[in-house]
Amino acid sequence: MSVFPSLRWLSWLLEGSCLLVPASQLAAPAELSALIIRRGGVYTGHYRSLDSMVPCVRIVTTEPVTLLGCRLEGAGTLIEATQGGAQLIIRDCRAYGLRPSLGDKRPGRFLEVNSARSVRIENNYLEQTGGIAIYLWGGNGSATQTLTVLRNVAKNIDGRHPDGGQTYSNFLGLNGVRGVANMEVAWNQVVNEPDKSLVEDNINFYNSSGTAASPARVHDNYVYGAFPYPATAAKYSGSGMTTDGDGASALTTTAYVEAYYNQFVATCAAMNIAAGHHNYFHHNRMVTSGLLPGGARLTANYAAAAIFNAYGQPKDVFFGNRFDHNTIGFVKPGRNHPYPDRHDLNSDSCTPCTNTTHLPNPVTLQTEQNEWNLWQQKLRRRGIRLGPPGLSRDSLALVTP
Repeated sequence: MSVFPSLRWLSWLLEGSCLLVPASQLAAPAELSALIIRRGGVYTGHYRSLDSMVPCVRIVTTEPVTLLGCRLEGAGTLIEATQGGAQLIIRDCRAYGLRPSLGDKRPGRFLEVNSARSVRIENNYLEQTGGIAIYLWGGNGSATQTLTVLRNVAKNIDGRHPDGGQTYSNFLGLNGVRGVANMEVAWNQVVNEPDKSLVEDNINFYNSSGTAASPARVHDNYVYGAFPYPATAAKYSGSGMTTDGDGASALTTTAYVEAYYNQFVATCAAMNIAAGHHNYFHHNRMVTSGLLPGGARLTANYAAAAIFNAYGQPKDVFFGNRFDHNTIGFVKPGRNHPYPDRHDLNSDSCTPCTNTTHLPNPVTLQTEQNEWNLWQQKLRRRGIRLGPPGLSRDSLALVTP
């Protein structure tokens, strides 16, 4: 019996049912396999789009929607919810970016959301996508209408175009997500391979904030790789994590972000506070050997940690930021901070960086590997399962030096 759905059945499916059939029964031709969700419910299935301009799944309802155990393959955006008011859970899904159908487009984002009321993204696998983009916020300020990103696995956040152009992407990019209580980004694993990815800031808070009583919590994430393309290029603006944004008031700038117990490895810059107030980065580990896995020199790396007023804002907009009790070993040939060929703390802009533990020289590829080992030990000790059930060992693996 054919597994291809009839056009009538598919039309009903696209209107939005409460529970869709398993992926094994949704092997529809590519032109039939994108999904538009118009009603709330729980959805599962295999959705595919070969068109950079057609999302695999498009959500056009404000009713609660759960995507559970889906397989998504797309040349463009994989999940789109940009009409406002979305209440969305994405759990145990596998997402694969395909080659863009247009030469001037990068691989599509795993998720693009605008003015959502609540978003929960947990235990998913993302490969060769443009990451997650959250614009603005439509929640009511309660702790339940929040953003949660937990236990996901991402491989190769990619902003490269088929025509040779580039659009930097983020694992998680927030823009104008302000005053959100109970926000949490935790236990995610992001691995970007040199010359197979193009990420800018793996995590970027742009004009986005928690609250004074409930700072946004970014903790216990493992991020490997923030490289230019090609990886040996001399210029690059990416990092592990950055607070960013041109907000000209204390209410509109990035604020109340607390990042702790994260590991940033092999990034050209590790953690920057470049905008905002009351951002606090502590007890993180930042390790870069200055070498690519094959031994070639990484030339675009600069400094592990920095606090700098990138947008030249007044003292009532940029203030109250600090680094404390971080462990750093960051190689930068020609620098001497605190040891020869090291640039652990930006020598021009890290005065409020206190109680730093500097790893001894030499910092090598093996030092980076040790960070991976520490991450694996932490996961076992805490009993954390990353990604969807049954994820292969290769999908969970690190690039080894």
